[in-house]
Amino acid sequence: MKYMGSKNRIAKHLLPIMVEAANNAGITTWVEPFVGGGNMIDKVPNRFKRVGYDFNEHVIYAMCDIRDRANELPDNVCEEEYKSLKGIPPENITSWIRFECSFASRFEGGYARAKDGKNYAAIGSRSGKRQSPKIQGVDFIHSDYKDLDISNSIIYCDPPYQSTTGYSTGGFNHEEFFDWCRAMKDRGNIIFVSEYEAPDDFICVWQGEQKTNFSSTRKKATHNAVEKLFTLK
Repeated sequence: MKYMGSKNRIAKHLLPIMVEAANNAGITTWVEPFVGGGNMIDKVPNRFKRVGYDFNEHVIYAMCDIRDRANELPDNVCEEEYKSLKGIPPENITSWIRFECSFASRFEGGYARAKDGKNYAAIGSRSGKRQSPKIQGVDFIHSDYKDLDISNSIIYCDPPYQSTTGYSTGGFNHEEFFDWCRAMKDRGNIIFVSEYEAPDDFICVWQGEQKTNFSSTRKKATHNAVEKLFTLK
Protein backbone atom coordinates (compact mmCIF):
# COMPACT_ATOMS: atom_id res chain seq x y z
CA MET A 1 0.00 0.00 0.00
CA LYS A 2 1.20 3.48 -0.78
CA TYR A 3 1.99 5.03 2.58
CA MET A 4 3.65 8.15 3.90
CA GLY A 5 7.28 7.30 4.67
CA SER A 6 7.20 4.04 2.72
CA LYS A 7 10.47 2.10 2.48
CA ASN A 8 9.48 0.51 -0.82
CA ARG A 9 12.30 2.14 -2.77
CA ILE A 10 15.07 1.24 -0.35
CA ALA A 11 13.87 -2.16 0.87
CA LYS A 12 16.29 -3.80 -1.57
CA HIS A 13 19.16 -2.23 0.40
CA LEU A 14 17.85 -2.79 3.92
CA LEU A 15 16.33 -6.24 3.68
CA PRO A 16 19.49 -8.26 2.87
CA ILE A 17 21.25 -6.80 5.92
CA MET A 18 18.44 -7.85 8.23
CA VAL A 19 17.85 -11.26 6.65
CA GLU A 20 21.56 -12.04 6.96
CA ALA A 21 21.46 -11.14 10.66
CA ALA A 22 18.44 -13.42 11.11
CA ASN A 23 20.12 -16.30 9.29
CA ASN A 24 23.32 -15.94 11.32
CA ALA A 25 21.34 -16.03 14.58
CA GLY A 26 18.98 -18.82 13.50
CA ILE A 27 15.96 -16.52 13.85
CA THR A 28 12.80 -17.42 11.92
CA THR A 29 10.33 -14.80 13.17
CA TRP A 30 10.06 -11.30 11.68
CA VAL A 31 8.15 -8.60 13.57
CA GLU A 32 7.31 -5.04 12.52
CA PRO A 33 5.74 -2.88 15.27
CA PHE A 34 5.09 -0.04 12.76
CA VAL A 35 4.03 -2.01 9.70
CA GLY A 36 2.47 0.93 7.83
CA GLY A 37 1.80 0.06 4.20
CA GLY A 38 3.61 -3.28 4.45
CA ASN A 39 6.27 -2.28 1.95
CA MET A 40 9.05 -4.05 3.85
CA ILE A 41 7.23 -7.06 5.27
CA ASP A 42 5.83 -7.95 1.83
CA LYS A 43 9.40 -8.58 0.65
CA VAL A 44 10.48 -10.71 3.60
CA PRO A 45 10.90 -14.37 2.55
CA ASN A 46 7.84 -16.37 3.55
CA ARG A 47 10.01 -18.92 5.34
CA PHE A 48 9.79 -16.42 8.21
CA LYS A 49 6.77 -16.16 10.46
CA ARG A 50 5.76 -12.56 9.71
CA VAL A 51 3.77 -10.33 12.04
CA GLY A 52 2.94 -6.68 11.40
CA TYR A 53 1.55 -4.45 14.15
CA ASP A 54 0.39 -0.85 14.03
CA PHE A 55 -1.11 1.56 16.54
CA ASN A 56 -3.34 3.02 13.83
CA GLU A 57 -6.25 0.61 13.48
CA HIS A 58 -7.09 2.02 10.05
CA VAL A 59 -3.69 0.77 8.84
CA ILE A 60 -4.50 -2.75 10.00
CA TYR A 61 -7.93 -2.71 8.32
CA ALA A 62 -6.38 -1.45 5.08
CA MET A 63 -3.66 -4.10 5.06
CA CYS A 64 -6.18 -6.84 5.81
CA ASP A 65 -8.26 -5.55 2.89
CA ILE A 66 -5.28 -5.89 0.58
CA ARG A 67 -4.50 -9.36 1.91
CA ASP A 68 -8.06 -10.72 2.01
CA ARG A 69 -10.24 -8.54 -0.22
CA ALA A 70 -8.00 -7.28 -3.02
CA ASN A 71 -10.67 -7.93 -5.64
CA GLU A 72 -13.08 -5.65 -3.74
CA LEU A 73 -10.83 -2.58 -3.77
CA PRO A 74 -12.63 0.12 -5.80
CA ASP A 75 -11.27 1.52 -9.06
CA ASN A 76 -13.15 4.80 -8.70
CA VAL A 77 -13.83 6.98 -5.67
CA CYS A 78 -15.33 10.44 -6.17
CA GLU A 79 -14.52 13.37 -3.92
CA GLU A 80 -17.99 13.36 -2.38
CA GLU A 81 -17.67 9.72 -1.36
CA TYR A 82 -14.16 10.33 0.01
CA LYS A 83 -15.36 13.25 2.13
CA SER A 84 -18.34 11.28 3.43
CA LEU A 85 -15.98 8.77 5.07
CA LYS A 86 -14.04 11.26 7.17
CA GLY A 87 -14.08 10.48 10.87
CA ILE A 88 -15.95 7.19 10.72
CA PRO A 89 -14.53 4.20 12.66
CA PRO A 90 -12.16 1.74 10.97
CA GLU A 91 -13.91 -0.71 8.70
CA ASN A 92 -13.33 -2.78 5.59
CA ILE A 93 -12.48 -0.87 2.39
CA THR A 94 -13.26 2.60 3.79
CA SER A 95 -10.00 2.76 5.76
CA TRP A 96 -8.08 1.78 2.62
CA ILE A 97 -9.83 4.52 0.62
CA ARG A 98 -8.80 7.16 3.15
CA PHE A 99 -5.15 6.29 2.57
CA GLU A 100 -5.04 5.58 -1.15
CA CYS A 101 -7.20 8.51 -2.28
CA SER A 102 -5.54 11.08 0.00
CA PHE A 103 -2.92 13.67 -0.86
CA ALA A 104 0.55 12.11 -0.36
CA SER A 105 -1.25 9.01 1.01
CA ARG A 106 -1.58 10.66 4.40
CA PHE A 107 -4.66 9.30 6.16
CA GLU A 108 -7.60 11.68 5.59
CA GLY A 109 -5.10 14.18 4.23
CA GLY A 110 -7.49 15.61 1.64
CA TYR A 111 -8.79 14.19 -1.62
CA ALA A 112 -5.95 13.68 -4.10
CA ARG A 113 -6.49 15.48 -7.40
CA ALA A 114 -4.25 15.27 -10.44
CA LYS A 115 -4.16 17.66 -13.39
CA ASP A 116 -2.94 14.84 -15.61
CA GLY A 117 -6.08 12.84 -14.92
CA LYS A 118 -4.57 10.18 -12.68
CA ASN A 119 -7.12 7.99 -10.96
CA TYR A 120 -5.60 7.33 -7.54
CA ALA A 121 -8.20 4.74 -6.56
CA ALA A 122 -7.44 2.72 -9.70
CA ILE A 123 -3.69 3.04 -9.13
CA GLY A 124 -4.10 1.92 -5.52
CA SER A 125 -6.38 -0.94 -6.49
CA ARG A 126 -3.87 -2.27 -9.04
CA SER A 127 -1.09 -1.91 -6.49
CA GLY A 128 -3.13 -3.75 -3.87
CA LYS A 129 -3.75 -6.65 -6.23
CA ARG A 130 0.01 -6.91 -6.86
CA GLN A 131 0.82 -6.75 -3.16
CA SER A 132 -1.85 -9.18 -2.00
CA PRO A 133 -0.04 -12.42 -2.96
CA LYS A 134 3.09 -11.19 -1.18
CA ILE A 135 1.37 -10.78 2.20
CA GLN A 136 -0.58 -14.00 2.34
CA GLY A 137 0.21 -15.56 5.69
CA VAL A 138 1.19 -12.27 7.32
CA ASP A 139 -0.60 -11.56 10.60
CA PHE A 140 -1.71 -7.92 10.88
CA ILE A 141 -2.57 -6.89 14.44
CA HIS A 142 -3.68 -3.61 16.00
CA SER A 143 -1.40 -2.83 18.95
CA ASP A 144 0.83 -0.21 20.53
CA TYR A 145 4.47 -1.27 20.23
CA LYS A 146 4.85 -0.83 24.01
CA ASP A 147 2.36 -3.66 24.63
CA LEU A 148 4.23 -6.24 22.55
CA ASP A 149 5.74 -9.34 24.16
CA ILE A 150 8.48 -10.37 21.72
CA SER A 151 11.48 -12.67 22.01
CA ASN A 152 13.95 -14.35 19.64
CA SER A 153 12.85 -12.31 16.63
CA ILE A 154 14.10 -9.81 14.11
CA ILE A 155 12.31 -6.57 15.00
CA TYR A 156 12.31 -3.97 12.24
CA CYS A 157 11.05 -0.58 13.37
CA ASP A 158 10.04 2.26 11.09
CA PRO A 159 8.66 4.70 13.68
CA PRO A 160 7.64 8.32 13.13
CA TYR A 161 10.91 10.16 12.52
CA GLN A 162 12.13 12.85 14.84
CA SER A 163 11.48 16.44 13.61
CA THR A 164 9.16 15.41 10.78
CA THR A 165 5.44 15.42 10.00
CA GLY A 166 3.44 13.66 12.71
CA TYR A 167 1.17 10.71 12.06
CA SER A 168 -2.55 10.76 12.66
CA THR A 169 -2.05 8.83 15.90
CA GLY A 170 -0.54 11.89 17.57
CA GLY A 171 2.78 12.65 19.26
CA PHE A 172 5.55 10.10 19.62
CA ASN A 173 8.02 9.78 22.50
CA HIS A 174 11.36 8.90 20.89
CA GLU A 175 13.31 8.48 24.12
CA GLU A 176 10.74 6.00 25.37
CA PHE A 177 10.92 4.16 22.06
CA PHE A 178 14.70 3.75 22.16
CA ASP A 179 14.47 2.51 25.76
CA TRP A 180 11.96 -0.08 24.55
CA CYS A 181 14.41 -1.19 21.84
CA ARG A 182 17.08 -1.76 24.49
CA ALA A 183 14.66 -3.83 26.56
CA MET A 184 13.76 -5.91 23.49
CA LYS A 185 17.43 -6.63 22.78
CA ASP A 186 17.73 -8.03 26.30
CA ARG A 187 15.03 -10.55 25.38
CA GLY A 188 17.10 -12.11 22.62
CA ASN A 189 15.80 -10.01 19.74
CA ILE A 190 17.86 -8.30 17.05
CA ILE A 191 16.63 -4.73 16.60
CA PHE A 192 16.82 -2.61 13.46
CA VAL A 193 15.50 0.95 13.26
CA SER A 194 14.99 3.25 10.28
CA GLU A 195 15.63 6.85 11.30
CA TYR A 196 17.70 9.90 10.45
CA GLU A 197 19.55 9.84 13.79
CA ALA A 198 19.74 7.56 16.83
CA PRO A 199 21.42 7.47 20.27
CA ASP A 200 25.12 6.64 20.57
CA ASP A 201 24.56 2.99 21.50
CA PHE A 202 22.98 2.41 18.08
CA ILE A 203 25.25 1.94 15.07
CA CYS A 204 24.44 2.84 11.47
CA VAL A 205 24.69 -0.19 9.18
CA TRP A 206 23.39 1.49 6.01
CA GLN A 207 22.66 4.98 4.75
CA GLY A 208 21.56 6.55 1.50
CA GLU A 209 20.08 9.78 0.23
CA GLN A 210 16.43 9.52 -0.67
CA LYS A 211 13.71 11.89 -1.80
CA THR A 212 11.09 12.35 0.90
CA ASN A 213 7.78 14.20 1.25
CA PHE A 214 8.02 14.41 5.03
CA SER A 215 7.73 17.96 6.29
CA SER A 216 10.73 19.00 8.34
CA THR A 217 12.76 22.05 9.18
CA ARG A 218 13.36 22.58 5.47
CA LYS A 219 11.22 25.00 3.54
CA LYS A 220 10.27 22.52 0.83
CA ALA A 221 8.00 19.61 1.67
CA THR A 222 9.79 17.42 -0.90
CA HIS A 223 13.55 17.23 -0.50
CA ASN A 224 16.43 14.79 -0.24
CA ALA A 225 17.26 13.33 3.15
CA VAL A 226 19.80 10.76 4.33
CA GLU A 227 17.91 7.65 5.36
CA LYS A 228 19.75 5.40 7.81
CA LEU A 229 19.35 1.92 9.22
CA PHE A 230 20.53 1.43 12.78
CA THR A 231 21.03 -1.56 15.03
CA LEU A 232 21.97 -1.78 18.69
CA LYS A 233 25.60 -2.41 19.51
